[in-house]
Amino acid sequence: MKYVADTLGVEVSTEPWGGANTLPYYLVDRYEFMKAAIDGVPCLLMKPRGELDTLTAIKKHISRVREAEPLPVVLDLEGMTARRRKSLIEAHIPFTAPSCQIYLPFLGIALNERYTSIKVINETLMPSSQLLLFHYLYQTEPELRAGETAGALGISAMQVSRAIRQLTALGLVLAWKDGVRAIISSEERRRDLFEKAKPYLLNPVRKRIYMEYERLPVGLPLSGYSALSELTMLGGAQKETFAFFGRNNMLSGTDVLVDNTKQAEVEIWRYDPALLSKRPGFVDALSLAVSLSTDDDPRVEESIDELLLNVWR
Repeated sequence: MKYVADTLGVEVSTEPWGGANTLPYYLVDRYEFMKAAIDGVPCLLMKPRGELDTLTAIKKHISRVREAEPLPVVLDLEGMTARRRKSLIEAHIPFTAPSCQIYLPFLGIALNERYTSIKVINETLMPSSQLLLFHYLYQTEPELRAGETAGALGISAMQVSRAIRQLTALGLVLAWKDGVRAIISSEERRRDLFEKAKPYLLNPVRKRIYMEYERLPVGLPLSGYSALSELTMLGGAQKETFAFFGRNNMLSGTDVLVDNTKQAEVEIWRYDPALLSKRPGFVDALSLAVSLSTDDDPRVEESIDELLLNVWR
């Protein structure tokens, strides 16, 4: 906050905030918190640990923090794009970004210096890239012989090569060759690498249909809220959801759920949900988390955090 003090010519003090231990894990994992006083006016600083979430998610995060401490919450950012600045100001969300912008509406302050050029890569992982990345995240060894995983992942050697190129281009993994064998690794902790990859992750669910139970293929793994309810403390789901991998025309169903006692929801997946699963009868945890990541229900977000915590242990 030295930038704010120097720019505004006011006294700014900060101290640790004890209320952080009352927040859900998903917030503590995403942000660092400090209590501050700007020219004698108290507020809370919320500094993202990685990429900033969507505007909708940020609003919910701030609302949850203010339940614990009813003070103005200020995003402490390192850079700013014109689009991000516009969306935050329109939402009346206070923020500071050194050498770029100070927006503190609760103090009647809105100063703009310049925008930082932030490189944004608008790419989504290919199914093969996501399979390879998640396969690496599930293992405990620091290196993965990528070429040897092709058979296990049900993809070709060419798809593995393309996946490695995409993952390295996005800065998610390091890659080199030991003779003819391709090896990938990362300097990040597994949970940090997953967070870094979030902007590029592919929703594995291509489509959802509803089918009568007697017409379901045998052995489909549980997915969606059904799986999340079984694997966490979320509670019972209103309908059963299963995952299927194959051509869309291999199954026929309806787009409308008429009777959840006779019909199940079937998700058509972009890759085989059984390939990475550590629990028979369930889709893998990382793919499940990504498939439900757009749900803003705090109970679902907390259950996903619980699910992921079990992966990182």
